[in-house]
Order: sequence, then structure tokens, then C-alpha cells
Amino acid sequence: MGDTWPSRSLLGRLTEATRRLVLDLGTPVTYPANHLVIREGDHDGFAVLVLDGAVKVVATDATGDTGLLAVKCRGDLVGEMAALDGKPRSAGVITCAPVDARKIPADDLTRFLSWHDEVLVELVRIGAEQLRWANALRREMSLPAAARVARVLLHLVRLHGLHTPRGWALGYPLTKVELASIAGMKPRTAEKAFSELRTAGVVETSPRRGVLIPDLHHLHNFADNPTPDH
Repeated sequence: MGDTWPSRSLLGRLTEATRRLVLDLGTPVTYPANHLVIREGDHDGFAVLVLDGAVKVVATDATGDTGLLAVKCRGDLVGEMAALDGKPRSAGVITCAPVDARKIPADDLTRFLSWHDEVLVELVRIGAEQLRWANALRREMSLPAAARVARVLLHLVRLHGLHTPRGWALGYPLTKVELASIAGMKPRTAEKAFSELRTAGVVETSPRRGVLIPDLHHLHNFADNPTPDH
């Protein structure tokens, strides 16, 4: 685990002095891959600060299907909403890979935020960014499925992308169905969308490597210029 935090994570937005204080909160924990860290609907009182690895934020819809809402990585805080308002968990959190983190009791988090406006302001900004993206996804529901998936991929690569000799990859394992569910798609539509993206040369997919984006510029053009053929 390095000392440089992603710039758009909570820890990456803070001054060094405040970041050290946040890193002292709670107790260290380690979770294995595919571990349920937070269960949707539970009444419990803690937040989790991710130090290494990545987690999926998931929720169940009215039909009983589980969809991916977001991915959180190094420097991100998850579970803070229920920790602060005491309401049932509105989403679950599952590890994508082994995760090192700090588990912060709700009372400790509330007390800390009451004395440290810098952290509270950044949490509000992060929440506003997430709300804007959710609104953008709703506005894009009329776009062709492949274009919507392309926009999701572009967003995730900008946040968490890793450049490799073969192109851009996400820094965590996600299935095609999970990626497309962010855009509100069911599995059958997701498979069709990725088939179109592969045919257009926008992505490559394999069971071992997952989703790979050979040319980020090509993805950007596809996402920004949807056509009926997409």
C-alpha cells in the first residue's frame, strides 16, 4: 500500500495533517475477496475506510435482482450514510479482492466530523458528485445500450483505470453484467451491448482479463457520439 492516494478519493482530497487524523480512526481490519462487508437492510453502526483493494456497492431492485451501484477503492469511505443517520443500510458492500481497511464506529465518526469541517465538506462534495452521475445515468436511459455501457466504462476508467501494454483496464474484477447494471441493464441487454462494443473494436473481453479498452480515444468517441447503429 503506497502513501499516494487517488486524487478523487476522500483521503486524496484532504490535507496531510487531516489525512493522518482520519487514518487514526477505528481499528484495522482485513477482508478476503468476495466478502460481504455490509449487508443491505442491516441496522449496524460503522463505516469502512478502504486502505487497499476495492469494494462493490450493490443494491437489490423491486424484482429481486442485484445491481452494481458503484466501486470504491483506496482512500474511499463506505457505509457512512447509515453510520451517520442510524437508518437501515440502503446498499450492500462486497469486496472485489482482498481489502485492508479501518472499521470506524458510528459514534467515533460522528464525533470526528463535528470537529473537522474539512472532512465533512469533502464527504458532501463526494455525495454531490455521485448524485450528479446518478442523474446523468437516468438522463441517458434513452440512449442505445452500447453507448450507455461505453459511458459507464469511460467514467470508471477515469476514476480507477490502469494503463497496460494492451490498453486500459479496471483495477478490479467486474463482470460484464455487473458493469452494465450500473447503467440499469438486465443481463440479456448487457451481453448484447458488449457484443456491439467488441464488434466496434471498443473493448476486448476474456474470462481471464475481464474487460480491456485498447484505445481510450476510441471509447470516448463511441460514448460521445451514439448512433442508432450502436
